[in-house]
Amino acid sequence: MKKMFIFIGIIAILYVCFCATVYYKPQYFFYNPDNTASNKIKAQEYGYDIKEVKYNSADGTELLGWYVPQKGSKQVVVFMHGNSYNIEKFYKKLVPLLAAGYSAFIGEYRGFGGIKGEITQAGLEEDAIAAVEYLHQQGWKNEQIIVYGMSLGSHMAVNTAEKLQKEGVFAALVLEVPFDSLLNVVKEVVWVPLPLDLIIKDKYDNVALIKEIKSPILIMGGEKDKVVPIKLAQRLYEEAPDPKDMFIYGDADHNDLYDKQNYKQLIKWLKKK
Repeated sequence: MKKMFIFIGIIAILYVCFCATVYYKPQYFFYNPDNTASNKIKAQEYGYDIKEVKYNSADGTELLGWYVPQKGSKQVVVFMHGNSYNIEKFYKKLVPLLAAGYSAFIGEYRGFGGIKGEITQAGLEEDAIAAVEYLHQQGWKNEQIIVYGMSLGSHMAVNTAEKLQKEGVFAALVLEVPFDSLLNVVKEVVWVPLPLDLIIKDKYDNVALIKEIKSPILIMGGEKDKVVPIKLAQRLYEEAPDPKDMFIYGDADHNDLYDKQNYKQLIKWLKKK
């Protein structure tokens, strides 16, 4: 009997320690950054003829971005990536947009791509806002800026559009494989009984924010998405105000919408705005 109580005590201690770690160190569970510097030479060879620029987040963190201003371009797409990799993984998604005449910008977050700093929701939100503010400094106005977020980056996109729209409505808000909240994503995949509402500190709640968006909204998702179930994107779409559209790709997973040429529908949609 004594051994059983000791065993139960050890399990209880481990359970509490695990919950505390999730709360205080979410970096270990929800992020998979590549913290090596992105290779701009590869991007340039592929056709993403970048100008690497540096700018600061609100707390002074030095950031960098890959900027492609195109002569005669009337709009710029600012892309906000998700919880993994670095910006080198995503520039290909913007090449078709460049070909369609848009300028493009991908900003890097702290903790990714060689940028110093600890990854937190508040920090990533600041970094995304700083990317758009950099574009403001280059002369772009909100009505010329298309905010495009993928996966976890959907939250940075929604948050940025909501926080900065007082300076003018953005041209569009594009969300690829988004969710209603990170908390609900975790609830879909974690079967262990945990007090998730309490221990997930960075909830990345998109629903409350998206209700306030004044820009046209496009949501794109994959029917076979195993990371963010499509029903979470559909919930977000239901809460979004008009004007809005949603494209669902029946044979797509989380990371292959580009392979399904979703950019063709995206460009067609943008041209109508």
